[in-house]
Amino acid sequence: MRTLQLKLILLFRPIPNDDIKLRELLNKVGLIERFTPYVASGGRGPLRGEEAREWLERRRNEAIAELTLAVAAIAMVAAIVAAVRS
Repeated sequence: MRTLQLKLILLFRPIPNDDIKLRELLNKVGLIERFTPYVASGGRGPLRGEEAREWLERRRNEAIAELTLAVAAIAMVAAIVAAVRS
C-alpha cells in the first residue's frame, strides 16, 4: 500500500528539490528511515537527498510506465468490446 500511495503522489506532484520538503514527503509515505542514517545519540542523521531523489525518480518512471500500460489495456478492451458489438 505504501508503494502505491507513493507512486500516486509522484504522478501528480514533482519531486522536491528542497531537503525539508523531501524529508516531509519521505515521512508522509514512511520511507524516512531508508534515507537517513541512525545515529548513536538516538535520532536520525542528515538526509541523503541525492540518493533519495534518484530513488524517487525511478519510482516515478515506474508509475508512469504502469499507468501507460493500464491505459493501453483499457483501450484494448474497449476496442474488443466495440468490435464484438458491431
